[in-house]
Formats: sequence, structure tokens, C-alpha cells
Amino acid sequence: MISAYVSTLGFGTYYYFVGIPEIYIPTYVALGLFIIYGTASFFTKGLVTLFRLSIVTASLAFYNQVFYTGGITSPALFEFVIPPLLAFFYRPVIDRYLFIAISFIAMLSFVPLSLLGYTQNLLTDSWVISHATLCGIFVFLIVAIFSFLFRSAIVVKNEKLGNSIKQLQETTQRLVESEKMASLGLLSAGVAHEINNPLNFIKGGVEALEQGLKNGEINGQNGEYLAAIKEGLNRTATIVSSMNHFSRQTDKMDEVCDIHTILKNCIIMLKPKLKSNVAINKSFDSGSAIVIGNEGKLHQSFLNIIANAADAIETEGTISIKTGVKQKEVRIEISDTGLGISEENLSKIRDPFFTTKPVGKGTGLGLAIAYKSVEEHGGKIHVTSIINKGTTFEITLPLR
Repeated sequence: MISAYVSTLGFGTYYYFVGIPEIYIPTYVALGLFIIYGTASFFTKGLVTLFRLSIVTASLAFYNQVFYTGGITSPALFEFVIPPLLAFFYRPVIDRYLFIAISFIAMLSFVPLSLLGYTQNLLTDSWVISHATLCGIFVFLIVAIFSFLFRSAIVVKNEKLGNSIKQLQETTQRLVESEKMASLGLLSAGVAHEINNPLNFIKGGVEALEQGLKNGEINGQNGEYLAAIKEGLNRTATIVSSMNHFSRQTDKMDEVCDIHTILKNCIIMLKPKLKSNVAINKSFDSGSAIVIGNEGKLHQSFLNIIANAADAIETEGTISIKTGVKQKEVRIEISDTGLGISEENLSKIRDPFFTTKPVGKGTGLGLAIAYKSVEEHGGKIHVTSIINKGTTFEITLPLR
């Protein structure tokens, strides 16, 4: 509004001294309207309407000015670039295009009006140069001011965008960790039960050995007891190792990751969660399946996919896990004979928070994390599914 006050007051005074009432009277009227709009802006929330009225008023003042200073030959003609500049500072966006069109039509209309002799040039020869200079300075200053404002607005917007991206990254990281902890919480009870079984091997073997030693018995059964203890220890160590691999917290992407070992660990971790009617078939390639990346992230990715496969099987079914090593990549195929995914939902499964599970049963982050992790490792995931037949996840990862 300040630029409107200054310009209308300046041009109105100029045309007053030149002695052209056809211009300075409408210009002073425009100044009065701008004062009214500015005062009204303190008492109303309809700022967009006031802004529109201001641009329309400015456009009419420019039109009147050009009409009486030569039409198409008037140096004031270029003032019509100002309304679109003003419109770029507020919404709705469609108004920007509307005022561009209005300014263009207004400028174009002076061609026939000038050729037919309707426009007039009320300036005397002595005022032509000063008028052109004044118009040029006015347009230059307005464009310069708005260019500076545009630049400042872009800088501020970029800073806000940068802060938003940083906050989004931090939030995403917290959600990933929350999903991991939720998965650990879900598995911990079953893992505790699973660890209890090999501990019973150890306990039974130790008790038998103690009894035998008290009785002074040294016989072949001691070897069997020791074998039971070793078996229990091995099973416990395997379960704990699998849990440690899954819960690793590092962002390094330079670890040596054995895909076959990772898949075996995931199966061990999920064994307590798997229903008794879900069978797992493994078919691993005999070749080496070593990739460079983050072992913890790969554990989480495969665990999420296999866990989803198990959840998709309601009655009886099978989860098949196959690997194939070819040239410079390893292909992992995880298939289930579950409910399948509809075509509509298939395109949404990688979206964060998308889930078809009931409230409280899933966060919708598992597959989103899996997709992100595989992409970070330079791999791809391809999914095919048939309703009531099952789903297949095909993951490809580059070998080291």
C-alpha cells in the first residue's frame, strides 16, 4: 500500500503541475481509495478482497494515464507489468493469471484505440522528456523493489523448507527406531520362551552330571549329558546372536553382510511368532551372497517382509524363501500362500503409515522401512500378488 500511496501522490502532483485534470483528478481519486483500503485492512479479515480492489484501482489509474499520454506511444504503458507483480504476493494463485491476462488485454487494447485516434497526448513537448523519465524511474523502482522482495521471500521459504526437511528426517528416524522397538517387543516374549527350551537341555545335563559325580559314576552316559549341554548352549547362543544382529544400531553402510545368514537369523527370530500351521521352506543358492551395507537394516527389512507374510496366512499356509546368485546381484524371493494384496492397495504398500491391519495391530511402517533400506543398498523390490493365492516379494541386491 505504501508504494500505491507514494506513486499516486507523486503522479497526481506531477500532472497537477503539468495542468492535466483528466489525469490528476482520477489519480487523486485512486489515492483516496488506497487510503480507504489501507484503513479498512485494520478492521476486516477480508484482506484478499481489499488487495484485489487495490490492483483493480491501480490498473484503472494506469489505463487512464496511458490513454491521455499517447496511448500505445506512452512511456506509461509499461506500468501494466506492476499489477501482475502485485498479484504474485497473495493467494488464490488463479488471480495471478487473471491479472496477467487483464494487463495484457489492457495493453493490447491501446493498439486499435491509438490507430483509430481515440487516445490523446495532453502533454506539451516541454514535458515529454520529464514524463518519460518519471515513468521509467517509477517502473524501475517498482520492479527492483519487488525483485528484492521476491528474493527475500525465496530465501525465507528455502530456510523454512530446509528446517522442515530436517524435522522430517529426524521424525522419520525416530519412527524407524520406534518400529524396530515395537518389533522387538512383539518378539521378546516368544524369544524368551524359545531360549527356555535349550536352557532345559543345559539344566537337565548339569543335574545328571552332578548326580553321577556324587555317586562316583563315570560312564558313557556322561558324554550324552555333555552333548545335551552343548546343544542347549549352541541353541541359546544362536538365538541371542540373531537378536543382537537385529538390534544393532549403526548407520554405517560398509559392513560385510551375508544374506543367507541374515535370512536364517530372521527365521530364528520369527519362529516363536509363526503360527503352528505356517511352514517355512528354504532354498538357498550354494553361491556366496555377500553384499556391502548395513547388517541391522537388512535384518529389519527381511524380518518385516517375512512377518507380513506370516500375518497374511490365516489358516494353513507356507512361506517360501529362495535365493539366487547371478552375475553381480543376489535375488531373494519371499513368497506366501496368504490372503494376497488387492491391486488398489499394491501401489500403496510402500507408503508410510499405510496398513490394512486393524487399529493397534500395525503401524504401516514395516514395508516402508524395507523399501527405503533396500534402495539405500542399491537394490530394488518388486511385488506381485493374487487375492486368496498369495504374495511374492522379489528383492535384488548388488553383490560386493
